[in-house]
Amino acid sequence: MTSHNPVQERLDELEDREASARQLLEQALLLAGRRADHQRDGGPALRLALRFHRRATRAASELDDTIAYLERTNGS
Repeated sequence: MTSHNPVQERLDELEDREASARQLLEQALLLAGRRADHQRDGGPALRLALRFHRRATRAASELDDTIAYLERTNGS
């Protein structure tokens, strides 16, 4: 029988989301750089990179907030 820990599952999900978004961000920036080198419009790739950056930032922020909350509530 395995125990179901929704808090740990959410923390794992946020860590995975941040890592995935940061990897996609790097790929989008590389694509934008290649397009710029070839005199193509890198705008769409840069907009995509910005979305991945925002996704990673939100996941990291929520992860930090969740951990801080857990530390506060478990410490009292």
